[in-house]
Amino acid sequence: MITNYVILAIISFILSLATVHAVSRIRRPGLIAPDVHKPYKVLVPKIGGVSILTSMGAATIYTYLIGDWRFFALGLVTITVGLIGLVDDLRGLPVSIRVFLPLVPALIIPVAVHDYIYILLIGHVHYFLVVAALSMLAVTVMANAANMLDVMNGIVPTSTLMIITVSGIISYLAGFTYALPATVVLILTVLPLAIYNWYPAKVFNGNVGSYALGAMMGAFMVLYNAGTQGVIAALPYIINGFLIVITARGFKPKETLKRPVIVNDGVIHANNTPGSPITLVKLIVMRRPKTEKEVVRDILLLFLATSLATLSLLPFAMRPLSTLRLGLVLVLPFLGLKFGSH
Repeated sequence: MITNYVILAIISFILSLATVHAVSRIRRPGLIAPDVHKPYKVLVPKIGGVSILTSMGAATIYTYLIGDWRFFALGLVTITVGLIGLVDDLRGLPVSIRVFLPLVPALIIPVAVHDYIYILLIGHVHYFLVVAALSMLAVTVMANAANMLDVMNGIVPTSTLMIITVSGIISYLAGFTYALPATVVLILTVLPLAIYNWYPAKVFNGNVGSYALGAMMGAFMVLYNAGTQGVIAALPYIINGFLIVITARGFKPKETLKRPVIVNDGVIHANNTPGSPITLVKLIVMRRPKTEKEVVRDILLLFLATSLATLSLLPFAMRPLSTLRLGLVLVLPFLGLKFGSH
């Protein structure tokens, strides 16, 4: 069983890396976009998130063959929602369709988990309508929240790595051992995109990337019983999305909204024009204008803080066997050092 996931992790990483590298070489008009936050003019390929689709496509087929229905469902949700983003990147979709269409693929989740999930601090949930509602909420909210915060280099893939990592580890320590191999596979799937999207970006995620990664996080929270820790770790996403929806008075196309920030020679200023929506980025530069690199650093520090805050759930998550696992992880390296000194 372990061998299957080692092979899957290697395949996922190689496919993701090969795809994002190929995308980074694209120079075709319509598939490149200006990086507006730089003090210089540069055009960047805008569909780097296709790497998530190719990697998860292979992983979905592989997990179907080995009978891992949780990861199979995770893959289907990620790919389907990512394709919605890709169509929007290439053709454009009405905002009402783009925002709410992820509700449909989310219904795959309750079927995969047989109407049963566990929510830390709440308990077991075993009712189809409740699991379906939570699945649709998680996938749709996270897909749109990731899309709303995908405004600067590196934010979405790097924060996805943080959220998936802490959520998966806590689920594993809570006794859901199947969360660990899935976590490793997802980390290796997202890592190449995170590297290529890091400042200064060689590729943009595109709507395909932000939607796929958001759906991945939302589906992971439900399928791998990581809802409580996932929501805490993802708080910057949720807060940013809430601020935009409230101050913009609903879901509206970006083109119809006044820009929340203004860029002058690579320095980002808050746009105080009436009607300009409030965003996390705008709040960060409200008191002092900052460069893109500084804003990205501040946002990722917020994600790091919320991700570390989930560790406060460990006493509630850890069962006796999980406590033993953690103890071994912490103690064995020191025992090895001690034995090696003789």
